[in-house]
Amino acid sequence: MASTDLEEKKPRFSWGAVLSLLVGALLLFLVFRKIDFKEFSGALAQTRWGWIGAALLCGLLSHWFRGLRWVMLAEPLGHRPAALPTFYAVMSGYLANLALPRLGEITRCLLLARKTPLGFNALVGTVVMERLMDLLVLVLLSMVVLVAYSELLWDPVMAFLGARALGVGWLQGFMILAFMVLLPIMLWKIWGRWIPVPDKLRTMLRDFGQGMTGLGSLPNPGLFVVYTLLIWLGYFMMTYLCFFAFPGAEGLGLGEALLLLVAGAFGFVMPVQGGMGAYHAAIVWTLGRIPGVAMSASSALAFATLSHLAQTVLVVLVGGLCYFLMSLLPDHPKAN
Repeated sequence: MASTDLEEKKPRFSWGAVLSLLVGALLLFLVFRKIDFKEFSGALAQTRWGWIGAALLCGLLSHWFRGLRWVMLAEPLGHRPAALPTFYAVMSGYLANLALPRLGEITRCLLLARKTPLGFNALVGTVVMERLMDLLVLVLLSMVVLVAYSELLWDPVMAFLGARALGVGWLQGFMILAFMVLLPIMLWKIWGRWIPVPDKLRTMLRDFGQGMTGLGSLPNPGLFVVYTLLIWLGYFMMTYLCFFAFPGAEGLGLGEALLLLVAGAFGFVMPVQGGMGAYHAAIVWTLGRIPGVAMSASSALAFATLSHLAQTVLVVLVGGLCYFLMSLLPDHPKAN
């Protein structure tokens, strides 16, 4: 099969990176502007770093399982990539997300396409499907949290989302999104052969659709579900173990860990580099609504900053190393 010219798909500079950076900086300013920095620094100084290390290990394991899950999604395309290069690509993608939101998805597909027979467009389709699966998990967890903490969250969250005015709930919203993504693929499969489009675009759409529909051809669907659960379990444990690392948070339990996991996840999906500012605001807002939590706004922000900084350092160090190791692997000699 003719290879796609990957050099043409190299991500280029975009003013979107500057805009998202400014948005993140503005969010950080709004969060930090009324903070008692003496109390903030004092809380950080009491951190128990052994628990932070354990939390980061859980985060690293979740990234490893994400790589294994991606291997399964890629296998129906005709080639099963090795686990280690796939993990390198995943971590390199996380590193790229620190430069520009969503750049990581493109980066990891580019890297894996260079090192394997797999095509770039088909790999993008697998990543879109992967993100839809994660969105489904996040929606389900959000519904659990909204029910468990309805007195704290239901009214403010629904007011913020405008769900009452729109008459659209979480599940309906996900179904609408999935329908919007899958409808063009189904229409293309039915009528695409009669639409006059350039051959190159037709090939690109075909490969992308193949990657998207590979979920129905998984060799072991049960293992795919297990990997998905392990990914989110790693995220959950990373949040929970941070409670033991931070003074004043030891009294928080499993329920609060799930609550902060969902809040932090929404912070990370905001269009800013690495969730900067958005993650901090989400965690501080959520901690401020949990009854019986003896944490001031400054301490809550210190907790959010520590958690975010630890995850960022993990991505920078491990992602940088993985990008270097990925560069040492030979490129695949695709047919011209």
